[in-house]
Amino acid sequence: MNKPNFLLVTLPFVASSASAGDAYFMVPMLLRSAAPELLACILVTMAALVLACLSLRRSMGLEERARTLHGQLAAERESRAQSEQALADNHDVVYRLVRQNEDVRDSERTRIARELQNELGRRLLTLRADLSNLYDSAATAQAPALASRLDSAMAHIDGAIGAVRAVASGLRGFGPGDGLRHALERCLAEHAHLYGMRYRFEAGVDPSSRASQDRAARLAVFRVLQDVLATAARVQHGELHVRLLENASSLGLEIDGCASAPGAVASLPAELIDQIRAMGGVLRVVATAGHAGRWSLSLPVRNPAAELAAEMAVVA
Repeated sequence: MNKPNFLLVTLPFVASSASAGDAYFMVPMLLRSAAPELLACILVTMAALVLACLSLRRSMGLEERARTLHGQLAAERESRAQSEQALADNHDVVYRLVRQNEDVRDSERTRIARELQNELGRRLLTLRADLSNLYDSAATAQAPALASRLDSAMAHIDGAIGAVRAVASGLRGFGPGDGLRHALERCLAEHAHLYGMRYRFEAGVDPSSRASQDRAARLAVFRVLQDVLATAARVQHGELHVRLLENASSLGLEIDGCASAPGAVASLPAELIDQIRAMGGVLRVVATAGHAGRWSLSLPVRNPAAELAAEMAVVA
């Protein structure tokens, strides 16, 4: 119990238990000749003054504590703001590293695809031409066993040439000057030619979209379509419906008809999933009524040139 409450509680008991003589001796000498009513008023006033002083002291202590708590709260808010700013800066750094890494990876994939077609593809075509000449010679020499073996070898080489073309097509991206819509249509056409797939492509383009300024986001969309098509080529029996969604601040892709389960996202390369997450995107398979699953990709679109110019202006 604090001092003011203790005084308020004990004061009536002291007043009731004290005798008249005791009360007389408790009064100062100068006031003993005064009237009892005046003495009572003086005592009540003094008690009120004491209580007021105690209350003032208590309120001052509470105000001091409130100021201390307010200072701590302000310091915690400032620390949290600094932490959030540091987290945002780290996210920007990670995004730039992901974008640069994807550019380097895309260049390396394009180089490997070009070498596969130029070197391995050319050598396989030369070997098939030689086997074709041998087959003609065996047929002319009336050697059916040799002609049959040569025909089987040419069939295997045809399969190898098709596999090289498929691998090169999967590795090849699109050039800096290519549009995303043209690259997606080319990818669909190549897979349709290689695997006999049927598809339908739609593109909803917003004139205010900044997708053309964010190469990393366009590459991520292109890679998702490539990997999903590679999976669909093994299990696809119907028609694919691909939709490209370009908005003012986001880039999206939807693929229907792949017969994918909701957990099929884990079948994609881990580096691609990590890249999408680092860019702030969302990739998932949504169950629908008319299809077994719909691939849905959404990526925020950024303007790296504008961000770099803004940072240079701040530094300057």
